[in-house]
Amino acid sequence: MSKRPSPLELYKYLPQTNCRKCGEDSCMAFAMKLIDRSAELNQCTPLLTPEYKKQLETLEKLTTPPVRVVRFGDGPRAAKIGGKEVVHRHELTYINPTAIAIDVHDEMPEELIIQRVKTTSEFSQIRIGKELKLDAIAVRSVSSDPKRFAKAVEAVARNTNLPMILCSFDPKVLKAGLEVAKGRRPLLYAATRDNWKDVASLAVEYNTPATVFAPGDLSTVKSLAVTLQKGGVQGIVLDPGTFFGEGLIGQTLDRFVMLRRAAIEAGDGDVGWPLMGVPAVVWAGQNGTHTNEELIELTSKESILASTLMLRYADILICHSPDMWALLPEVTLRQNLYADPRIHPAVESGLKSVGAPNEWSPVFLTTNFALTYYTVRSDIEQAKLDAWMLVLDTGGIGVESSSAGGQLNAGALGELVKSSAIATKVKHRALVIPGMAARFQGEMEDTTKWDIFVGPRDSSAIPDFIREKYVVKPDMRFVGEPKAESPVLLTTNGFKSYYNVRVSIEGKMDAWILTLNTQGKEVEQALSEKLLTPQSVAKLINDTEIEKQVKHRKLVVPAQAESLKAEIKKATGWEVFVAPPDSSKLPDLLKKLPGSK
Repeated sequence: MSKRPSPLELYKYLPQTNCRKCGEDSCMAFAMKLIDRSAELNQCTPLLTPEYKKQLETLEKLTTPPVRVVRFGDGPRAAKIGGKEVVHRHELTYINPTAIAIDVHDEMPEELIIQRVKTTSEFSQIRIGKELKLDAIAVRSVSSDPKRFAKAVEAVARNTNLPMILCSFDPKVLKAGLEVAKGRRPLLYAATRDNWKDVASLAVEYNTPATVFAPGDLSTVKSLAVTLQKGGVQGIVLDPGTFFGEGLIGQTLDRFVMLRRAAIEAGDGDVGWPLMGVPAVVWAGQNGTHTNEELIELTSKESILASTLMLRYADILICHSPDMWALLPEVTLRQNLYADPRIHPAVESGLKSVGAPNEWSPVFLTTNFALTYYTVRSDIEQAKLDAWMLVLDTGGIGVESSSAGGQLNAGALGELVKSSAIATKVKHRALVIPGMAARFQGEMEDTTKWDIFVGPRDSSAIPDFIREKYVVKPDMRFVGEPKAESPVLLTTNGFKSYYNVRVSIEGKMDAWILTLNTQGKEVEQALSEKLLTPQSVAKLINDTEIEKQVKHRKLVVPAQAESLKAEIKKATGWEVFVAPPDSSKLPDLLKKLPGSK
């Protein structure tokens, strides 16, 4: 690997005026941006004047990576490939993700060309908060007819702003396509030992980059690259040939590796250009009709070949299949491969909403590791749940690792509950934590004073969990630190019934709450279905042994159960008081109970 210049080395050749025309506060700050490839020399406008010509030339040499950057296309979706400085990703973050192009050819019906172009242009998948897209259209000449090729190029240009790759070994055909694509700066494919002079002339005339192609012959690849560069071609892409079949993939990869190592480890600038792979060769000779099984097999092979080439330094790929299922592995691998290995992909911590949550919507805890967050969020959205998400800052580490490493803990959750003000958003106090954090349940309940529900280990099971397990447990429960004189309240294990009682007295007084098992039904429904009866209340008092906890025998029942007041008293032997319909007035009633403190 060639030695990177230091910011100070670059600073020496900058104007050092701190004019801020580059958008940075100082020339040193701009030098730092140049080092990490987030800025380019042309952003420093003084460097472009004759006064700084020598400094610019020196800076260009210092900042040119072993694998040069090649640009093609125009506008916001112009492609930038190459720019690599290392062989191994862990040495330094890869930049300029592999461009993926989908092909069309000039013997396709125009409707099919337009359909494939639109499918490619509109391809979009969101993963870990990033939009994954395709990058270019490769227009192939099958007819060898300049007019027909020009017509296909025109159809593509009319229907997309994606960059184009014009593919033909006939310079006349390429010229016809270039005339139609004027101003679009397509990539030419390809210059060979037979046509290099004409292709080089076209690349210079139309100011476009060009690909050199010598299948299986690295010496010719290098020779063609040197010749085109001397001829004034500004951007070059190397295609050493993509071969598919038993024993051939290994040879293909060997050539890619040899070219990349020669450029970076041996410092051979003659081959310091982006590499092109063509997984579409899988379809070579497959022009007939295919069964569905054959199409799946060919598409799968192409996807595997594309992914393999990407792992072995391909900077641009030409593929044939536009099927979403085949492209997803490629764009996902690309995203992973070009992520900074030194930084955990993270999202901002805090309170997030999914859908249109209200005061009774569930609250889910997750970490700010981007993959975890977006997976959980996606599963909640797929379940069509309106929910709140508490995103804990674990430094971008996932649930299992942060549980083991201590980033996910009860104290941190307690702080998050306070800072997020989630208690002002919901009327309940139920928080669902990931299944992998189950061991913290008790500690989290002590710290937050919330009911902690242990959710599934896999967020795809959230819908089943909400349907089957997200229910208040029937039992003797309490608010605060109740004593023998504290009041005893009755409610059902319906979510709203229980939490309306609990939240109304929370922070105002200590109390015992007897939660009757009504299969999660609220008070009114429990009454109508005979789940809340004097006998069931008596059994609950007996089962919970509440009489061992309190000195009094006073029970506050829901307002809807007023008609059962006398029967409950008879069945339990307790004095019965009826709660007000408005739960906010419950604390006033409790304070007035005989013997209350």
